[in-house]
Amino acid sequence: METKKSVLFLMNGFGLEVPRSFNIYKAALMPSLDKISNYYPFASVFASGTEVGLNKGQLSSFKAGYSVFSSFGKPNKKANVIQAKMDDTTFYTNPVISATINYALKNDSRLHVLFSIGERTEDSQFKQLKNFCLYASRKGVKQINIHVFLGDNSVKDMKVSSTFLKNLKYHVMTDIPNCRIVSIAGRKYLTDAGKDEKIAYYRMIVSGVGEVWSNYEDTIDKKYQAKENDDNMGAFLTVRENIIKSYDSVLMFNYDNELGAEYLDIIQHPEQYFPVGKFPLQIMINSLFEIDGNQNIPYGFESSLPDNYFFKDIPEDKKVLIIADQDRIGYISKCLNGFRTEFKSNLSVWPIADKTKRFDLMAQYLGAYIDQGTFDLIIADCDLFNDKVDKLTIDQLRQNMTAIDRCLNVAYTHSVAKDYTLYCTSLYGMKKELFLTKTNEQIDFSQKTPFIVAGKDITRANTSLPIDGNFTQVAQLLLNNMGVNKDDDKSNTSLVVNKDPGAKNKKIILVVGAVVLVFILFVVYALLYTSGVI
Repeated sequence: METKKSVLFLMNGFGLEVPRSFNIYKAALMPSLDKISNYYPFASVFASGTEVGLNKGQLSSFKAGYSVFSSFGKPNKKANVIQAKMDDTTFYTNPVISATINYALKNDSRLHVLFSIGERTEDSQFKQLKNFCLYASRKGVKQINIHVFLGDNSVKDMKVSSTFLKNLKYHVMTDIPNCRIVSIAGRKYLTDAGKDEKIAYYRMIVSGVGEVWSNYEDTIDKKYQAKENDDNMGAFLTVRENIIKSYDSVLMFNYDNELGAEYLDIIQHPEQYFPVGKFPLQIMINSLFEIDGNQNIPYGFESSLPDNYFFKDIPEDKKVLIIADQDRIGYISKCLNGFRTEFKSNLSVWPIADKTKRFDLMAQYLGAYIDQGTFDLIIADCDLFNDKVDKLTIDQLRQNMTAIDRCLNVAYTHSVAKDYTLYCTSLYGMKKELFLTKTNEQIDFSQKTPFIVAGKDITRANTSLPIDGNFTQVAQLLLNNMGVNKDDDKSNTSLVVNKDPGAKNKKIILVVGAVVLVFILFVVYALLYTSGVI
């Protein structure tokens, strides 16, 4: 099989607008994208929902995008791990689960369950939470308090958790009388909130003094109306009482990685932030999955590593380079490697440290490495919008789109000159409210993203793209370019179809031949008719 070198240029964050969204895109804004998409095969590909292996209606994100890309649309989900453990009953015999429940029983205390809900929350997770709470209740735990964190979403600025909160209420708590929701907070209290905000939140759930709303469903809807969303919603209680007390037991139910690490540090070591004796100590804290950081929190289950992942199939003699933001490159590398700790020696990375100059630096590095010709595959993660350095305005987004278009032009011109195959797409779009004059406008790039394949010998005449493709299939294309062509279920349909270069000529010959044959038959019929034979 003929192999070629490739460039995967990712315009991550950029997608095709859905109807009725603000018309951010104009032809003059991205001339390189217009030129290339008009000349080379172009298609819009799915970037959300079940088409890429996510939940129905779920939008992709930075982490979800790379996960589904690397796993060829079959990302491993922690909910599946827990479900398998519950099905074979090993969930209930796990030492961490037993310790969590036994600590509450031993001290005749409360069991607190921290649960994050939102767009990523699957129905199976509610059932798993219910099974756990039922088990704890039957074992003798007298009070189960659920602390809900809104915003388990793939994108920010969402307002969807109200629906999932109702699922939690009706599908979990209705059958467990001693189970109740006691606190609700936006996701920022686990991630982006300042330490003072997290300390204030902890003080509130310990002392019972603060914002209290027993009708939390109406309260959330009112907070939505007040421009709060799932991520930044202010914390409040649903009961006016001291909630967490000494010798209570706490379980992080569906958390992992860095989520909640700093908040957990406050729960574990309140003496660092409050006068000794004023706040509860000796609380047992466990988690279903590992929490990154120095909290040293016991966890019950390992996340199973995916069987299929992108780097697994790349031949040892093929060199790969990743160019990306310094903060993102570690996750990208680990995700594409199936989260294995040992990397092949043929992987190189080039981090971009200055986010404010990321477009200029990306163009500079990308052009140089393509010209060098050392790498068989170059992955350029070009981040369209970065909340940490970009202004939340339409004008800023337009500037970034023009800047990313200049990077695309560099990738294109150098790829064609060096006979690389260029694949241009993005692994996620964006759904965000950005400021425009006196109003906030909804930008929706979330559902589909553009896909272009370009190269020296590629034209629309010899190459076509299906209308129902998705970006997860790009991984298989890159492997094909490196000589890997597995006949398995990683890709349902090829995203690029090479036409028979002689098909057009064959069609012309057939048409001409048919015309000639009809003419000959007509002449023969005329001669026979005039001679009186017929």
